[in-house]
Amino acid sequence: MSDDRGVVARVVGFAAVVPLALLVAPLLTGQLIVQRGLSPAQTGVYFLFELGGISLASLPALWWTRRWSGGQIATVAALVFIAGNLLSMGVAGFAALLAVRLVTALAGGALMILSMNAAAASANRDRLFALWIGGQLVLAAIALTLLPRLFAAWGLGAYYAGMALVMALLLPLAPGFAVAAPVRPRAGGGNGAVFPALAMLAVLTFYVGLGGCWAFVSVIAGRAGLAVQPVADRLALASLLGIAGASAAAALGGRVARRLVLPTGYGLLIVAVALLGLRLDLARFAGAVCLFKFGWTFALPFVLGAIATRDRTGSIMAAVNLVIGTGTSLGPVIAGLVLERAGIGPMLAGCVAAMAVSLGLVALIESGRFSGETA
Repeated sequence: MSDDRGVVARVVGFAAVVPLALLVAPLLTGQLIVQRGLSPAQTGVYFLFELGGISLASLPALWWTRRWSGGQIATVAALVFIAGNLLSMGVAGFAALLAVRLVTALAGGALMILSMNAAAASANRDRLFALWIGGQLVLAAIALTLLPRLFAAWGLGAYYAGMALVMALLLPLAPGFAVAAPVRPRAGGGNGAVFPALAMLAVLTFYVGLGGCWAFVSVIAGRAGLAVQPVADRLALASLLGIAGASAAAALGGRVARRLVLPTGYGLLIVAVALLGLRLDLARFAGAVCLFKFGWTFALPFVLGAIATRDRTGSIMAAVNLVIGTGTSLGPVIAGLVLERAGIGPMLAGCVAAMAVSLGLVALIESGRFSGETA
């Protein structure tokens, strides 16, 4: 599949709006606690439904891709996503809100699968995955700048209305989606047993560590005595650094060996999490979240590219959406429980451990020992 403008626009546009909850999680977490009166553990459950539904969409994907065209799937999913966000504005009960968010997330997950399939089929996977992430960060930077002011005026409803509006603007692109044709196994056989397990665990631990820390950075800042608006401004600045990380990955994709750039991205993430555990002032907080977003977006395209390159049958990338959603939903749940029961230090230590495990697994994948391909 060539990287024509229509493909890039669909991949970048739909992949930007669907996971926005993760990228604005620090502000969304704070608003849920203030407006809904949720505890950290309950907030983790909210993200389990909000983000977990995206991953659950992978389970019926093989069924619906055989019965409808990509354009039909994308159009219906976009309409359900719009309706779900509009309904969320008027839901009063917490259980009802969770149910609506789950259905909305399932629709978003279908769109994410179509976007990831298009990126994985690209001639330059690293580059298109970097653009995939870059679109998410541009939208997140805008949202992080506007949401504190919108929340002050209209509460959580502003977030849901904004999600519906952005998806409505993207709706004309939906009919152009194509379901990628099944990939024929490459010479040398299938994926084997070890490589799929390594790939899934690498992505899972990456997102558990990342999502768990990111969801509660505003809580960490609040406990350090930092004011809400300056924190939000620094988070918006961090999104710009995230765009820079994705841009650097796009520039280096296909030009520099992954085994050289992956430790850099992971190292920045681990240093950033460690900084959040120190005595925070506004400058140190800004430095930590900027390093975090740059490392996140710099490493991720190469993680996904390493897996896609060594996926002999095309089956692994089809399941990555499931694992991403699982990691992003489990991360806040685990981190919220640890934060509530043990404090900030143990929570951050757990996030660092998850990222370190992910780096080790990606290094094994990149070595080619378990996929039959050398780096």
